Amino acid sequence: MKTDKAGKIMVVTGASSGIGKATAQALANGGAQVVMVCRNERKGLEAIKEIKQKVPEATLKLHLADLSSLQEVRKVAAELKENYPVIDVLINNAGLIPGVMQTTADGWELAWATNHLAPFLLTNLLMEPLLASEQGRVINVTSEAHRLGQIDFEHAGKPQKYSAITAYADSKLANIHFTYELARRTEFTNLTVNCLHPGVVGSSFGSNSNFFIREFFRLARFFMKTPEKGAETPVYLATSPHLKFISGKYFKNAKQANSAADSNNAHVARRLWDISAEQTGF
Repeated sequence: MKTDKAGKIMVVTGASSGIGKATAQALANGGAQVVMVCRNERKGLEAIKEIKQKVPEATLKLHLADLSSLQEVRKVAAELKENYPVIDVLINNAGLIPGVMQTTADGWELAWATNHLAPFLLTNLLMEPLLASEQGRVINVTSEAHRLGQIDFEHAGKPQKYSAITAYADSKLANIHFTYELARRTEFTNLTVNCLHPGVVGSSFGSNSNFFIREFFRLARFFMKTPEKGAETPVYLATSPHLKFISGKYFKNAKQANSAADSNNAHVARRLWDISAEQTGF
């Protein structure tokens, strides 16, 4: 079904599987030109083939980047700016639950780099084409797990005591601080910035984590949402005309909700922004 977003340029990261692929399919079905940012070319091409089987008229473009690498974030941002002088929607969906402690080539813990620094840098690098849109939207996929997180400024991205769940929760809390701070910084522009919890979705998410997390997702899969259900809120935030002037909010089940009290601390958000800019070299 065509929507008022028909023909719009919408970028979805982590679009080769799970919520990302379901989101790309739904947006393409609405007539948007969907730009899929994927880490693996084979999986990205397979996702495009599967979507086109269901939505033959889909307009899909593939760009490759391992978002755990700040160099690749910069590379794909340059490609996107060159190819799309106007970007109407950016959905920062790519994310992971880590397993054992891993450090990226840039020196940051894997979840912090992929889940927080990548969307922070990518969004800032794409600000020009987003602001060129008649009504640009940035949508950050976070998680209710943010309620377990905290921002340790002294060791942000370089934890002294490592836990996969803690690393994930901290990065998801950082997503919300980033959302709220960017919304404040773009208050008097035509850009809106919101974030969402998609629900616990039965997908390949967590498959690269440790044994206990993999087993949890395997056993709990029957009680989880389908990727299509998980995509409903990001698609709503990307397409609903009712959200034209709504910015700096947190959503669950396509409805505005309250995030954790800690996530509303503007001082923490500003300090995190400065640290993130320093860590990314932005």
